[in-house]
Amino acid sequence: MSPESQTRAEIQAAPLRQVDLAGFSRLRVLVAGDFMLDEYLWGKVERISPEAPVAVVEVERETRTLGGAGNVVNNLVALGARVEVLGLVGADNPGRLLRREMVRLGVAVGGLFTDRGRPTSRKTRVFGNQQQVVRIDRETKNPAGPDFIEAALAFLEARLPAVDAIVLSDYAKGVLTPELLKQLIALGRGRGLPVVVDPKGADYSAYAGATVITPNRKELELVAGFPLENWDDLARAGRSLRESLNLEAVLVTQGAEGYTLILEAESIRQPARTPREVFDVSGAGDTVAAVMALGLAGGWDLALAAALANLAAGVVVTKKGTAPILLSEMQAEVHGHVHLQEKMTTLAELRLLVPHLQAQGQKVVFTNGCFDLLHRGHIRFLEAARQLGDVLVVAVDSDESVRQVKGEGRPVIGEEDRRRILAALSAVDYVTVFESGQLPELLAAIRPDILAKGSNYPEEQVAGREIVTAYGGRVALVPVTDPVSVSEMIQRIRGGER
Repeated sequence: MSPESQTRAEIQAAPLRQVDLAGFSRLRVLVAGDFMLDEYLWGKVERISPEAPVAVVEVERETRTLGGAGNVVNNLVALGARVEVLGLVGADNPGRLLRREMVRLGVAVGGLFTDRGRPTSRKTRVFGNQQQVVRIDRETKNPAGPDFIEAALAFLEARLPAVDAIVLSDYAKGVLTPELLKQLIALGRGRGLPVVVDPKGADYSAYAGATVITPNRKELELVAGFPLENWDDLARAGRSLRESLNLEAVLVTQGAEGYTLILEAESIRQPARTPREVFDVSGAGDTVAAVMALGLAGGWDLALAAALANLAAGVVVTKKGTAPILLSEMQAEVHGHVHLQEKMTTLAELRLLVPHLQAQGQKVVFTNGCFDLLHRGHIRFLEAARQLGDVLVVAVDSDESVRQVKGEGRPVIGEEDRRRILAALSAVDYVTVFESGQLPELLAAIRPDILAKGSNYPEEQVAGREIVTAYGGRVALVPVTDPVSVSEMIQRIRGGER
């Protein structure tokens, strides 16, 4: 087989099961680029304005999440990495909200500088009856000034010794000026760090010398200046770009067609790993950049890192809206898609997951309990709780918590088995294990819309009620018409054994 024909052949998936995903937690990634605040206004439409033929949206709630380069941060944090940022925001409330969200995620924000003459990039999407009505953009594309570039380079010199990889997330909002890009790449590569670029625009000259850039097919076509009508055209454009910019690789993402990785000696064509229903491709490029950076920082070769990034992108496009991939989801994909594993999440992942669900307009219901010896009362309660909203999150008391509440001999069923049993129920969307003392911290961190408990608890005795109502959530008491005592069940079982 000739070298050219080998580049056209689809290769088998890289040995993904051998990768150490737990190693992500040991890595620190610097994300530089255009950080934005994504706002969502949710309401109902019942009339047309008398002033113009437009819908009147009666706003019922507002949600916010990190956008732009912030979504790269979301993905890195969700995969367990430590993150630092380099960017520019305004001295305004959106800038403060953006900074506060990063701090909540444990992100170091010493490199997030403020420019009093510059607004924070903000995209506001208005939804009426779950349908997007309009998007409002408030931003500037003016190049950042010399004061920021000087401060940014000083910050880089100080922080790069502690960094394992750099992601340049360019949305062409003026923060990553050509001068700053060249300096970033030179400093990073000078220290032997992988530099991954998610590019923008028609001129990629400022990205010269990076490790890898990750354009999608349309972006590559814009740079090439001619239509990419087939794979040969795509490979030719990618090779030309790699050579002209002195890159180690060009990774061209192609949606449902997978990707093409252009290396010095070969071009690797890989289809999407698992055919799935695609809900939303927004944010997939951010996920690819994040996973590529982690893979290269972890010492993997470009082919293996690209294969893992492809797998991750295949997961996020199944989600509605821009959302990161969780470490548990990645582990499930690497070892074979298992639906139950997707439901079982950690407390840290819930801190990321719930705000994104709410940003997509979904109402999150939360409940907690021991759920030892699951019975019909539990099932009815969970089904009723799920009907209160769009997503039901269940926090299961750990074995130690159950012993403290119920006494010795409990639980009868261990926490891992209880978690798996609950995950198997169609009414349950996500399930985690927690210590009962963590409930106030957990509720304050994820801020569910509804805290559900059985009506056998008076509302004033519901643990966490004050926290939920303080931020505007509510407590819902689900009627318990046929109470079942687990303790009595256990006594009957033990009596039968004797």
